[in-house]
Amino acid sequence: TFANYKFSIYCTYTTQPSATKTQGNTTVYSSIEMDAARRAIPITFTEAGNIESISIYHNAGTGSLLLGVYADQSGSPSTRLGVTPSTAVSSSTGWQTVSLTSPVTVTSGQTVWLSYVFQTNPGVRWESGPPSRALATTGWAGGMPATFGTATFANYKFSIYCTYTTQPSATKTQGNTAVYSSIEMDAARRAIP
Repeated sequence: TFANYKFSIYCTYTTQPSATKTQGNTTVYSSIEMDAARRAIPITFTEAGNIESISIYHNAGTGSLLLGVYADQSGSPSTRLGVTPSTAVSSSTGWQTVSLTSPVTVTSGQTVWLSYVFQTNPGVRWESGPPSRALATTGWAGGMPATFGTATFANYKFSIYCTYTTQPSATKTQGNTAVYSSIEMDAARRAIP
C-alpha cells in the first residue's frame, strides 16, 4: 500500500573512480577537405569531467594548427572555453593530439564544440551526416577567437575528438538525511523511493 510519508533513511554510495575517456568522432573518414575555414563540431557529454586534449586526423603537412573548445548557445558555438597553443602540424598522416593550455570542465548533459583551424590545411577527414558542423567566415588569420563568431551550418562530420578525465571517486549520500519530528512504531516493512 502507498501513502505520502517520508522517513529518515538514506544510503551511502561511492562514485566510479576517475578514468580517461574520449568523446567525439574517433572514426577515420574517407573524404578529405583542404580549405582554410575554421570549423567546429558539437559533442554532448553524458558525465562530468575535464577535457585535457583534442585529437584530429589529418594528412602529412606543414605550418601550424590551433584547436579549441567552445560553449554551446542555442545550437551554435559561442564563447571559447579552452584552446591549445599554436602547434606545428605533424609531417606524418594520422592522429595528432594537442593538450589544451588549461583543462576545460564539463558537466553531464553539456554540449561543447571542438574547433580546428590550420595555417595551411593538409587535409582533414570527413563524411556527410548529422549533427551539423559550424563553418566560420575566417581562417588562420582569425585564429581561435574568444567568440566563435558568424557561422554557417551543414551536415558534415570530421575526424576529431577530445580526451577527458572523469571526476575522481567520492563517497556521497542519497535519500532523506533530515531527522523528522514524528515517530512511527508499528511492525510493517516500509520502503521509500
